[in-house]
Amino acid sequence: MIFTFILGLAAGALTPAAEPHVKRAMESVALSKVPVEKTEMDLLTLVLLLLLAAVLSGGGSSFALLLGALLGVFGKRIVAAIQGRGGDA
Repeated sequence: MIFTFILGLAAGALTPAAEPHVKRAMESVALSKVPVEKTEMDLLTLVLLLLLAAVLSGGGSSFALLLGALLGVFGKRIVAAIQGRGGDA
């Protein structure tokens, strides 16, 4: 379960770094320009990374995977809020 959590955490944390690569791959595969908003591309990237993490975990706990992803995506903001700096991290 901890391995699945760590994979989810990595998927959430790596979403911003992986998004340009997913966008480039999608544009090279598509036959025409597909209009996709920034938030939709972020979501697509996260879902693809979570799918990869689920395959790598071998069917581990989906709860641990999603909890890890949630902390990976919002971890900096959560820590900043706890430390009283606001959510602009």
